[in-house]
Amino acid sequence: MTASSGLRPSRRATTRNRGLLPLLRFAVAGALGDSAGTGRALRAARAARVPRREIEETGLMLVLYAGYPAALEALRATQQMWPARVRRSWEGGPARWRRRGTALCARVYGPVYPRVRDTVRALHPDLDAWMVETGYGRVLSRPGLSVRRRELVSVAVLAATRRERQLVSHLLGAARVGAPVAAMRLAVAAGASGRTGRATARRAWRGAFGRVDPARTAP
Repeated sequence: MTASSGLRPSRRATTRNRGLLPLLRFAVAGALGDSAGTGRALRAARAARVPRREIEETGLMLVLYAGYPAALEALRATQQMWPARVRRSWEGGPARWRRRGTALCARVYGPVYPRVRDTVRALHPDLDAWMVETGYGRVLSRPGLSVRRRELVSVAVLAATRRERQLVSHLLGAARVGAPVAAMRLAVAAGASGRTGRATARRAWRGAFGRVDPARTAP
């Protein structure tokens, strides 16, 4: 797909990604504080037989993109509508998070990884450490949701919150970890809304891919 062909997913792509779409909508609704949308997404997820663990992991991811209040409310709605006993995960410690986070961050950012680290470190060294250890190492490297799906969730939430610079980065990251173009298109469409949101998403897509096939960005 090229930037000029639009970002609307085809009906076939939507059907093929039936299990993915509720996750994306759950993440977007949670990030925006849309309780009705959260409920609809949870009902759709159950109907599509999405594993509850994937919903849990998506809710936990919201800490990174929308803060603790968003994660708390999304997981509260999940527990109310889809009750289950949730167990504490074994996560290891900072050394393990740093090791996993470095590997995943390098995979997502590919050839620009060193520059990204330098840029964030220049903003604040602590932010760089948190990004790698907490963001990529503790949260995004968890089992229960694939790296591809995590990147697609990131794309959807960043499109919804109109974070254009970060949306460009995670569109490229999704391509690098092997997300299909149709799934990336679906993620953008799930998040982008309104004239401004759609314009932001189109600019981000052009910034990431221009007229190049996104599949060519994968290693």
